[in-house]
Amino acid sequence: MSKKTKAAVAEAPEYWRQKVTPHKGKKQYTLLIDLDKCIGCKACQLACKVENDVDLGVFWNRMNSMGPEGTFPNLDYFYFPKQCQHCEEPLCVTVCPTKATYKTDDGIVLVDKDLCFGCQYCIWACPYGVRTKNPNTGMVEKCVLCAHRDLEGGEMPACVVSCEGNCRYFGDINDPTSEISQYYAAHADRAFRVHEQFGTKPSVIYLKPRKGAGKL
Repeated sequence: MSKKTKAAVAEAPEYWRQKVTPHKGKKQYTLLIDLDKCIGCKACQLACKVENDVDLGVFWNRMNSMGPEGTFPNLDYFYFPKQCQHCEEPLCVTVCPTKATYKTDDGIVLVDKDLCFGCQYCIWACPYGVRTKNPNTGMVEKCVLCAHRDLEGGEMPACVVSCEGNCRYFGDINDPTSEISQYYAAHADRAFRVHEQFGTKPSVIYLKPRKGAGKL
């Protein structure tokens, strides 16, 4: 946990202020979320807040309920977790006037807290509604895919480790030998990305649930 000020305002963890050193080679770290296995327990949401010392009222990871749809007793209901999509062509990076928002060579989109002054241009530009302005710090925050962890060494983001339904997969999607890449290949018929029409090329992959897919 980070230290608190006298006013009990959470300081930004040190890794928010430092650019993550890009790993060697062309990589695209991302998440794959199998909605057919998500049970809506919100363990990912809680783990994210604990791991990153996220303030009350600020969310980097949200769980949305989808449904019910259909006619009783034939009803479908599923859950849809939402966080930063770590886009290949992120609009947030384009509009940031201070270059506080940037993308690493690993494909992770981060925010440099020393450069961010809370103008919110990135919030308005993001088509996914996954950025939040922290009312205590005045800075914009979002999912960082736990970039402070040893990802190259095999460590996983907190949301992946805590997932009770084992619906989250993480890794280099461009590595055909990685678990995430192989799981994607085996279930590509259910795969989709959110709002691809905006041209941002979101890296996060979702797999449609076998029931309730009419909501997507």
